[in-house]
Amino acid sequence: MNQDRRETDLYRERILKAARQLFHEHGLDGVSMYMIARTAGVGQGSLYRRYADIGEIGSDLLRDNTEKLLSDLEALANAQIRQVERGTDDEGVQAGEKSSHLENLRSAIAQVVDFTEEHAELLLRIKSEFTGKKQLTQFEHPIFERLNGILTGLFRQAVQAGEIREVEPPFMGSALTAILSPDLYLYQQKVHGSTKAEIRRGVLTLINALASK
Repeated sequence: MNQDRRETDLYRERILKAARQLFHEHGLDGVSMYMIARTAGVGQGSLYRRYADIGEIGSDLLRDNTEKLLSDLEALANAQIRQVERGTDDEGVQAGEKSSHLENLRSAIAQVVDFTEEHAELLLRIKSEFTGKKQLTQFEHPIFERLNGILTGLFRQAVQAGEIREVEPPFMGSALTAILSPDLYLYQQKVHGSTKAEIRRGVLTLINALASK
């Protein structure tokens, strides 16, 4: 590793450590880029060269967590594809050993709800900074764009297997991504007092209504 790379990694560690500390002490809304730069001991110019706003810092803080979630969901979707390619979807697996496409979709929803419950405030800040300053939709942010693609794929598998009614997978993937967004999640909690279990059950009720009779 060369000197420039070591310095870059050191700056990143200091910035993320400072941000994590300040978010814990003051909450997300009580922290500014200036506070992060001062606590990290870096110039504001150095900070802004690495991160355009607090949302980008938040994305970096959650990088490992989001990568694990999205990789796990992709593995879930790809497992069914490999199963079909091996010809085991119908006959090669004993009853009870294979999971249905609909079950995989339900599992994905449960995992996303768990993730959102743990990181909702930070995810909302990431989304708000991205859609506000850059005048883009949440679906264009790398996190939500990738999630949208995974959910669309899971819907497509379930439709092709005849496990849910005929729907447009791209539309349903985007709709489900919107339903699972952090702002709607926090709204349900703060306004309606919904628990994680109630939110998960509500989303699953919508999906279950699509199941083939």
